[in-house]
Amino acid sequence: MRKVLVLDARYEAAGDALDRVFEEFPLDVRGKTVLLKPNILGPYAPERHVNTAPELVRALVKRLRAAGGEVTVADNPGARGYGAVEKSAKVSGILDASEGAFENIALDAAEIALPGRGIKLNISKKVLECDVLISVPKFKTHVLTRISGAVKNSFGFVVGGQKTRLHRTLEDHRAFSEMLVDVYRLRVPDLVIMDGIVGMEGNGPSCTSLYPVGKILASDNGVSLDSVMTMMMRMAPGKVAMLEYANRLGLGETDLSRIEVVGEAAPLKKFRRPVPSIPQRIPHGMMERFYPDVDRPRFDVDPGRCNACRHCHEICPGGAIAMEDEQPVYDYSKCISCYCCMELCPQQALELHDSFRTRVYRRLGIL
Repeated sequence: MRKVLVLDARYEAAGDALDRVFEEFPLDVRGKTVLLKPNILGPYAPERHVNTAPELVRALVKRLRAAGGEVTVADNPGARGYGAVEKSAKVSGILDASEGAFENIALDAAEIALPGRGIKLNISKKVLECDVLISVPKFKTHVLTRISGAVKNSFGFVVGGQKTRLHRTLEDHRAFSEMLVDVYRLRVPDLVIMDGIVGMEGNGPSCTSLYPVGKILASDNGVSLDSVMTMMMRMAPGKVAMLEYANRLGLGETDLSRIEVVGEAAPLKKFRRPVPSIPQRIPHGMMERFYPDVDRPRFDVDPGRCNACRHCHEICPGGAIAMEDEQPVYDYSKCISCYCCMELCPQQALELHDSFRTRVYRRLGIL
């Protein structure tokens, strides 16, 4: 039976929670290379709670070094352009929290074929060669994949701009979700420690809707941990394509009756789930085949936040965004519904339009 530890926690006492984590899941790191892989989505300040909290990273670095580990802190953020990795680490506070252990692992990569997909990706060698991998994801929703947790955190194995190419190649949300699992299993983490002290609800993974979960979750199995997180978000793990596929591959348990939960993990009151697209609620292929445009998202631009940085225009896989009068303008006929623009906007200036479908879902209690 898989085990997931759920602890009450505060950032200022993160070290106390980690004591319990390593009691429950002991790791011998003495003399070993340890890769600490936080979630660094982009250059978001710590108070936005988009990335893993620097307090947790700092506490982990200190503990692992004290245990004799040779620690590297690293991620490949979704942000693109020269210096994007270092900028994201600095703005997020993780560069300073790493106390000299941060490394840009995008500079040394190997081309790896994903099993059964005919896709080759540049994967950071540090991921493949480390003795111990500790994943430190964030407790967040995701508008495309429903959740952003342990499995999704491994997308950071992939170097730079290849992420947007994968969105273009795998437009179907199920195919994209399964690809994430295939990346995850290239190097399954030895331990997952999730920052759920301040989580994200609604249309994550970079929206402004935060939720005070007050928890750190930990497990030696990322799929089972994600399943517990999904239940806490008031969603069914078996209906999340990413987790269903991972369970089918034998990578972890999604049946909560077969997971030993140590601690309190009740569903969170009034937690806002991400808006489900129509293809996510109707059997695979039916809606996409006959009505490919029926659920194409629309986005609202907050002029008070947008600073015309052009990042959405530059990273859009479908080339659907132009800049007119210092504002992004969409050609929705080119939109592939990947949500990259909203996810990677440094100013959090893009939101899903509050459509009729969204209002119906809200009335029915689906959200």
